[in-house]
Amino acid sequence: MPTEIILPRVDMDMATGRISAWLADDGAIVAKGEPIFEIETDKAAMEIDAPETGVLKHGGIALGIDVAVGTPVGWIFADGEAIVVPDVTVSGAATGADGSTNEAMTPDVPDEPTAGAIVDGTASVAGSDTGAVRATPLARRLAREAGIDLATVANGSGPNGRIQAADIEARASSAPAFASPSSVSGAGIHLQRLRNGEGRPIVLLHGFAADLDSWRPFLGLGLTGRPVIGLDLPGHGRSAGVAATDLADMVARVAARLATEGLTDIDLAGHSLGGAVAAELAGQAGGRVKSLFLIAPAGLGPEINGGFVEGFLKAREAQSIAAWMRLLVADSALISEKMVAETAKRRAETGTEALAGLAARLFADSCQGFDIRPTLSSLTIPVRVAFGLADRIIPAHQTRGLPPQVALHLFPGLGHMPHWEAGEIVLELLRQTVASAA
Repeated sequence: MPTEIILPRVDMDMATGRISAWLADDGAIVAKGEPIFEIETDKAAMEIDAPETGVLKHGGIALGIDVAVGTPVGWIFADGEAIVVPDVTVSGAATGADGSTNEAMTPDVPDEPTAGAIVDGTASVAGSDTGAVRATPLARRLAREAGIDLATVANGSGPNGRIQAADIEARASSAPAFASPSSVSGAGIHLQRLRNGEGRPIVLLHGFAADLDSWRPFLGLGLTGRPVIGLDLPGHGRSAGVAATDLADMVARVAARLATEGLTDIDLAGHSLGGAVAAELAGQAGGRVKSLFLIAPAGLGPEINGGFVEGFLKAREAQSIAAWMRLLVADSALISEKMVAETAKRRAETGTEALAGLAARLFADSCQGFDIRPTLSSLTIPVRVAFGLADRIIPAHQTRGLPPQVALHLFPGLGHMPHWEAGEIVLELLRQTVASAA
């Protein structure tokens, strides 16, 4: 009997997933432990290994279609075993992003690969000795973002000539990436792909004392269609061990981390302190940042609620954490018990010492010790700023006198978190900003 390959559960909340790419051809001989397909959920993309050695047969489920966890997606036949594909009923009709359903309840899998078929998103060339291009998911993503045709990358450095991320980075090396002083490293900066998509990626930078997970409620409102990448700023979240001396040092470390990903062109969005980092990064990126979207950005004026910064960092118990977090929004009902509990848990795990040191340097005497206005004045890319008029952390009057090329959107009745408080409107503004970029 062939070994069944099922769609695995790769996180606790996962009920369905999508095959985004087959990494081994239909009919290929694969070894146990060799990556054979990439699974994509709303949270991550991950390679899945072959459970046995033998001949791989794809299950006929279309790429990008949602299927239930536990659904058979293929089989591995032992050497010499007759290849007879079992009749399998897919667990429920799978729904695609466009609302279409997969009506094929019994997959129709041919015994041999078809010349010229589409395999993991790349057309195989009829009569080719190698068939479909073999590449890792990261290499495929980097190639899409850099506009590199995988078929033109010969002799990949991976096993059996599989194209690796390093091969794509080497091809793209002639195009300048994000630069930072050679003495500054991006090591230790946690970066995560939050959404999959096509085209130029959107990079999200969170605010002070938050982390990349603070974007998840916003992203849960809908997709932009582009890849979305988040990272934890130095001293924050899973980058808590990375010390930064000032805003310029933070910008340099973020730039160095992006450079290690081989990113060339991106769109940037930042909230609060992350907005200041995003603005300065855009100013130094030499045209690599194509658009800039800032939500309640820091650095537009000197004032900041120093009592909030100090009190929030000192808070340890859920009750006191909740009291300070309610200052972030105009409607305190948006601060849920779950949100507070998660903040308290992270605080217990990582502490706030690194954040307190950073705050002492960035916000000494309840003053923002940096200014992003000169950088905004120099930018020629599309720039939008969204700000709540009821912001109790950074006063909205700091938006007065912004450069004329900056589009300003002021929201009556919203606080410091417009992307939580009016998420759908803010998401649409982000879409428009990205779409207006060259």
